[in-house]
Amino acid sequence: MKKNRIAVLALSLAMTLALAACGGKPGTPSSASGGAGSDGQTQQAVTLKLSSTIAVGAPGDLAANDFKAMVEERTNGMVTIDYYPASQLGSADETSEQLLAGTIDMNWQTLDWYMNLQKDWNVLGLGFAVGSKEQVQRFLDSDKEAEIEQKLIEEDGIRLIANNGIATPRVLVSTMPVNAAGDLDKVNMRVPAITLYTKTWEAVGVNCITLGTGDVYMGFKDGMINATEFPLGSVYSNAYHEVAKYITYTNHLYSIYVMGVNEANWQSKLTPETRQIIQECAQEACRKYMEYDAEAVQTGVDAMKEAGVTINETPDLDSFVERLAPVAAECEAEGLWSEGLFDYLTSLA
Repeated sequence: MKKNRIAVLALSLAMTLALAACGGKPGTPSSASGGAGSDGQTQQAVTLKLSSTIAVGAPGDLAANDFKAMVEERTNGMVTIDYYPASQLGSADETSEQLLAGTIDMNWQTLDWYMNLQKDWNVLGLGFAVGSKEQVQRFLDSDKEAEIEQKLIEEDGIRLIANNGIATPRVLVSTMPVNAAGDLDKVNMRVPAITLYTKTWEAVGVNCITLGTGDVYMGFKDGMINATEFPLGSVYSNAYHEVAKYITYTNHLYSIYVMGVNEANWQSKLTPETRQIIQECAQEACRKYMEYDAEAVQTGVDAMKEAGVTINETPDLDSFVERLAPVAAECEAEGLWSEGLFDYLTSLA
């Protein structure tokens, strides 16, 4: 009996050691728990820097916090996400440069900011060109879009690990009522420093003013601007309704939240299994973002109406489309995207 008990204990010890060598408890990706993964690589403890310009409490910020929590839980703490929201590490342009340089590992922002790197994404940045979220999704799921992402990796050293965070359409926020394009003639309007945004609103007839997101509130308050375009789900959290009492559902553009990573850091700091976990968490964060955005639209619109904001849900969109009619051809002729790409996007409607 004693020999049998010793044999059982020896077998138990051997099984324990074998489990430890495989990386930990069943159901947990072994590379994420510090052991050797199925690919034979071992995930070391690592901290990744994640930046965002999104205001604290906005839908994108809530989703980023969910991403941080999911990654840290699913990797058993082997990956820690240091998250810097609200432009703590700089403007969108500055953090994009940091991502290129690898001084930050990840950036949570809209696809617009990658248009300067890969021109074909510009086709999604022309206002009043896309009619539905479904049309945007068809493009994002296409082989043509996959080719753009591959070029971003090969030419710029950035990988998009999630691109499925499609927001509620962007709207116009202003200090005066707007129903048609003519109401904006010569109006000082804050427009993000993105080529296609500028081309859109110059065609409408505004004076484009460049301000960072964090400066828009004071821009309204000081009279520097009288209008801005912005995601509807984030107007209330940025408190723009306090200084601009009119919202017009121009629905001119769909912001697409993406998670970008520095490719060199992605490959060198993380095992394949850990990369898979983080990518799944990023895609889930995009889905959570859309949920938060839908909730924020409903609660924000209700609250802004209570605060005396006037919302125009049925403006004369044809007047805007008419002014934008020649711009797509001009952009393609200038080489802002590949020939025929706008027609391809239109075909997905």
